[in-house]
Amino acid sequence: MSELAVESRRTLVACVGVLFGAFALVYLPDVGHGFLKDDFGWIAQSSVRSWQDAVALFRTAPTTFFRPAVSLSFAINRPVCALDSRCYGITNFCLAIACAIGVALLARAVSIRAGAALFSAAVWIFNWHGINMAVLWISGRTALILTLFATFGVAALIARRPVLGVALISCAIFSKEEGVLLPVIFGAWSIVDARIRRDWTTFRAMLPAVICAFAADGVYLLLRSQSGALTTSTAPEYYRFSFTASRLASNLPEYVDRSATFAAAALLLFVIVGKVRWRAVPRATASALWLGIVWWVGAFAITIFLPGRSSLYALFPSVGVALFAGAIASLLWDGIAEPRKRRLIVAGLTFPFLLWPVYHSRNRSSVREAELSQRTLAALQRIATARGAGTSVLLEDDLSERPSLDNAFSSGIQVAADLAIFPPIRVRISTPDEPAASGPIEPISYDVRLVLSNGALREEPGH
Repeated sequence: MSELAVESRRTLVACVGVLFGAFALVYLPDVGHGFLKDDFGWIAQSSVRSWQDAVALFRTAPTTFFRPAVSLSFAINRPVCALDSRCYGITNFCLAIACAIGVALLARAVSIRAGAALFSAAVWIFNWHGINMAVLWISGRTALILTLFATFGVAALIARRPVLGVALISCAIFSKEEGVLLPVIFGAWSIVDARIRRDWTTFRAMLPAVICAFAADGVYLLLRSQSGALTTSTAPEYYRFSFTASRLASNLPEYVDRSATFAAAALLLFVIVGKVRWRAVPRATASALWLGIVWWVGAFAITIFLPGRSSLYALFPSVGVALFAGAIASLLWDGIAEPRKRRLIVAGLTFPFLLWPVYHSRNRSSVREAELSQRTLAALQRIATARGAGTSVLLEDDLSERPSLDNAFSSGIQVAADLAIFPPIRVRISTPDEPAASGPIEPISYDVRLVLSNGALREEPGH
């Protein structure tokens, strides 16, 4: 190995270490401050005590979503973490790191140079949209698990490891609804790649794997149809598709921003600092660019027609944007003078640290909601310990507060109490103008009232 290659590898390892440090600085202090909303249901309803329980996750939809791979992740977490939110949060942090590795491996699989593959991973993981939600909200791991299996699966298929690739893509399909489009994404890109290279040999070799991936889609759809999961007719309004031009026109600018703005900023920095000149695009780079485009379009094909927007929906598609950015960086790198390459590396490594205030401010709302959830559960536990089983508690919310109890629990307060409070008590949330408006329990009276005021819970007697 040449001295230059050794130095390049050392530089790459050092860059990985600095970027990991930046990501840890941004997120580790803020992970796991408490459980929020759907978290309680996922933990409570993903318990696996036997093989029969594990199989049941592929036959039922305990959270109304049919996402067996996600349920299994919570089932694995539960014996290790119990109800320690910090433990679950660190799991999400590690899943995000694993996804970034998957993005880098996928970039390398389509012939993007190693340094540019790291650039792709950084573009994905330092996006200020979606990543914070996926890492800080325990239920956000749905998007992380989908992305993890998808990137590793497609990378394996491109590396001509069809059995592993199909197995991983099948796991992605069983992670989240958007996963059903992975066979379409890979199949469409395989055709484009063959046309670019003017060689159909690889496509023919991979065709059996593509067919098997579509078969996994069929199995998923069959099991889902029998699971009792939400459908387009039974889902709440914000989960019902509207395949209209107006819906597309409304959502497209939002999702372009959430998936591509950070990548555009990173590429702009690359161009300005590197003073790059455009070069002819070789076939391998064109193929990588097209994978990025097809991935982005295919991954948004379902969620862009939903009325409810979420930055989590941008996590999976932004892999395509990251690949596109990495392919551009890989193409232009050789045309940059050596002194500017060093400046570019320093600028790229400094960029996430300079953006720390942005990340921190975006994290605060999630952290405050989680902390309110923890304080509420601690107050409920004190009441349960003092008053015993069957105590009824009214939580009086103030929707003008930020955060409010609705932000922390939504409609899941009784699920949270059943999971975390012993002895068992009855809990519901109301607002001052609509008392006792939510919750599955209808107590005629309550023993204790907890009133949210200025971020604190004030205990008052019941009636």
